[in-house]
Amino acid sequence: MKVFLGILIAILYFPINVHAQDVNLGVIRAEAQKIPIAAFDISDNVKIKGLKETVRDVLNADLKRTQLFYLVDVEKLGIDTRVNSEPQKETIKRMGAFGVSAAVWARLSLKDKELVLEGNLYDSVSTDIVVSKRYFGNENLIRSMVHRFVDEIVFRYTGSKGIAGTRIAFISDRSGDKEIYIIDYDGNNPKKITGDRAIKLSPAWSPDGRWLAYTSYKDGNPDIYVVDLETSNRWKMVGFPGLNISPAWSPDGQLLAFTLSKDGNSEIYTVKRDGSDLKRLTYDPATDVSPTWSPNGREIAFNSDRGGTPQLYIVNADGTNVRRLTFWGSYNTSPTWSPKGDKIAFVSRIDGKFRICIINPDGSFFQQLTDGSTNDESPRWSPDGRHIVFSSRRHGKSDIYMMNADGGEVERLTSDGSNNINPSWSP
Repeated sequence: MKVFLGILIAILYFPINVHAQDVNLGVIRAEAQKIPIAAFDISDNVKIKGLKETVRDVLNADLKRTQLFYLVDVEKLGIDTRVNSEPQKETIKRMGAFGVSAAVWARLSLKDKELVLEGNLYDSVSTDIVVSKRYFGNENLIRSMVHRFVDEIVFRYTGSKGIAGTRIAFISDRSGDKEIYIIDYDGNNPKKITGDRAIKLSPAWSPDGRWLAYTSYKDGNPDIYVVDLETSNRWKMVGFPGLNISPAWSPDGQLLAFTLSKDGNSEIYTVKRDGSDLKRLTYDPATDVSPTWSPNGREIAFNSDRGGTPQLYIVNADGTNVRRLTFWGSYNTSPTWSPKGDKIAFVSRIDGKFRICIINPDGSFFQQLTDGSTNDESPRWSPDGRHIVFSSRRHGKSDIYMMNADGGEVERLTSDGSNNINPSWSP
């Protein structure tokens, strides 16, 4: 409330020229739900070629992706953002007079040959520093340092952790085999996780971000493995004859839901984190696959063709009270529950193409998010619920894309010429 009150005071009481008034009204009209923020030019005491520009670009992109802020170009208002040291209070106050609620300043320097990134967030009304952080590392870590700073800014305004430091796991054939890779949430810093030259499917993060469960054909059968990302240790958790696929961790990380066909057809099961206490949840001669947990752990949505066509269903976590969720369309699959529990994203075949859609858990408000000439598949939510990652063939090969939860601002994350599928967003 304080930042919006600052905007109102600035509009009512500060004498500004006609051009500035137009800019203020434009900010408020176009971005009424976002916080106007301005960024000073990066103070660079290091002078490593391209480093300052990287910091600036990552900072601006991260702020935009939060969907919390509207980046104001104060240079157009006659405010010089080039500073060699911390900005003057008078400059910050002037930004506030134009309706800007907050200002960001960052500086690159060296300490004992170690790269230092300092970052401050200022309240443009009071000129107080509300966030001040310092990060140490090297050139290879500079993007991560900026991500951490932006996450601190997000926490300051929302009380919740930002997503700039999160990662996305996916399957890629860039090495010639379908292996698991991890990238930063903005598509940078790819890292290969598996390398046993066998088909992999459906990576799933544990809630603590340490483990990845996935299906692998390493031993000739689709079995479920787990890899510890801290130690690189991996083991087979579920390996019954037949299908062992589509793993999904419970919100507390104590259970893993998945699909088995060991009893003749595909059913939903759970097992404890240590691989014990196998429980069957569904009992139907149809195919039941793709479980996804509700955030409170009380329910599991899944896909089944028990009604004649693939549709979404919900079952209580103890296997009781199975009910159908989707009735519109003849092919609905790949459900994923939003972090807040208010939406379920899924894939629906519309006009012969697969589209990303969302629906409320009570079956209301069916909404199509994507449209185009190619298929969009495998949706997964960001931890803050503001974005959805998915795979699509929009540029020929399958690539990983990110969009806002309303379907806007689609951004391509992979573009290496290989096929990249089955994305999964880390905590």
